[in-house]
Amino acid sequence: MALTPIFPGHVSADGRILQLADPVRGLIARHLQTLAGKPVDVIVRPHRNKRSDRASRYYFGVVVALIAEHCGYDKDELHELLAMRFLRIADDPVTGSPRRKRTPQTDSAEFAEYVDACIRFGAELGVYIPEPHAVEAA
Repeated sequence: MALTPIFPGHVSADGRILQLADPVRGLIARHLQTLAGKPVDVIVRPHRNKRSDRASRYYFGVVVALIAEHCGYDKDELHELLAMRFLRIADDPVTGSPRRKRTPQTDSAEFAEYVDACIRFGAELGVYIPEPHAVEAA
């Protein structure tokens, strides 16, 4: 399955798409050529700043790893437990099953808040988690 490209743009105060930069227009035109004659879905949604790869590496490689080691869990197990605790959303309306937001669904600010909550939780357990810059320097 091919990745679906996302093209950046802006909407004017009166609700119209503002001029797109020439490189973006060219990318859109080339992509549309690959879809010639096919039905398509057009999705317009607000932009969100995605978390960085660096933030993900710090979360999984440091925060989750240290708490998991302290508690005797594997990293995947602990990640699921932390996400269920701090990214909980309303239970499924049909089955009543508990649900959580997935970390890729968070923007950079939400992810930072989530990681901070995990670090505070680790501290409550007596786990020291170094700040990102301290880990990178090592």
